[in-house]
Amino acid sequence: MVGFRIRATGEERWAYVSATALTDDKGALEYVINAFHDITDRKRAELERDAERERLAGILDQRLADEARLAELIRSEQARAAELDAIIGAIGEGIVVADRDGSIRLANRTALDMLAPSDPPPNLETLLGRFDFVPPRSDDPASLAGGLPGGTLLARLNRGDGSSRWIEISAYPVGARDAEPTEEMILVLRDVSAAREREQARDAFIGMLSHELRTPITTIYAGAKVLARHVGLPHDTRLEIFEDVHGEAERLHRLVEDVVALTRLGEGALEIGSEPVLLQRFLPLVVRSEEGRWPDAAFELAIPEDLPPVAGDATYVEQVVRNLLANAVKYAGAGSHVTIAARWQNGEVAVRVLDDGPGFPEADAERLFDLYYRASSTAQKVSGSGIGLFVCSRLIAAMGGRMWAANRPGGGAEFGFALRVVDEDAQDAEVPEAG
Repeated sequence: MVGFRIRATGEERWAYVSATALTDDKGALEYVINAFHDITDRKRAELERDAERERLAGILDQRLADEARLAELIRSEQARAAELDAIIGAIGEGIVVADRDGSIRLANRTALDMLAPSDPPPNLETLLGRFDFVPPRSDDPASLAGGLPGGTLLARLNRGDGSSRWIEISAYPVGARDAEPTEEMILVLRDVSAAREREQARDAFIGMLSHELRTPITTIYAGAKVLARHVGLPHDTRLEIFEDVHGEAERLHRLVEDVVALTRLGEGALEIGSEPVLLQRFLPLVVRSEEGRWPDAAFELAIPEDLPPVAGDATYVEQVVRNLLANAVKYAGAGSHVTIAARWQNGEVAVRVLDDGPGFPEADAERLFDLYYRASSTAQKVSGSGIGLFVCSRLIAAMGGRMWAANRPGGGAEFGFALRVVDEDAQDAEVPEAG
């Protein structure tokens, strides 16, 4: 096959050329027959085919390269999506994403836990229907993001089990520009129940404290003014005023002690020692000091002389005992008989304060040591702050002991605590003898 160009036209053509030799009888060459077979059209078709193949091969290579890049982008986006899902799932706040039509596309685990045990809501309208907003607002999702400082609302979530939680809702519209409709709405749900309870407890505490402080301060202030202005008062009158002032000052002192202990317990700054305390020597001193404060009550001690030492802090044990004795006298009433008994058993010494009063409702037994709680049967009859027993239980627990309350079978109430016995052998081993 040869290719050639026609000079006249410059056209390029292709042909097959063959030569056939013709000889005479003797075998000598006489003629040569040359044959030309024009294959230009076929050759051009082959060239066009090869060019098309090269073009298609290039397109295929480009397509494969593009698909490889796309696959890498998909893997990268899937990894980012998985990372984002993990982050959203681990966030402590609830995350809810809703479409323009209100259908919920995503709710993380925290949000589902908040809404449990109810089924996950299918749309934003159903979700908002479970909240009572403070102040009340429309359930229209658009109102959540409009006209709100920071897009934040406070609402009470009514759960399927009858309980409720306080939730702070922050709304963030996505894709909203000027008057254009919002493409998506992202809600961030933050459980603020604990903070709200602390705020309510703080308000209750301030109200209680102002009420409890008013009586002793008023009595002390008024008594001091009377004594200062009327020097010639009869002796009995002056003595009575002094007793009132002393009693209210003692009450104020006990209240301040409880408040200080309560504050330190809340801050975690209360340091409780663990020194040996001999209750058989310690308790009679506390009881004798309380007898002067409660002259209308009768105190009886039932404490063995051979009690082992217990681990605790004498200052805080005294505060606990004084609180229990004061409660026994106040709630048992005038002329009450209070017994302080102690017993050693099972590696601990149990101290019981027994009174002959009306006792308390059995339903209140589990809550008597809660902060600010007061039994319904006595709250209206006897003044109190509702923090004394709470402080006592926390102090005893901090010393490694336990505390309880029970009604006595024959009438009256029993409040007690138990502290562990000091391991004297271990103490001797820790503190070697001098010399």
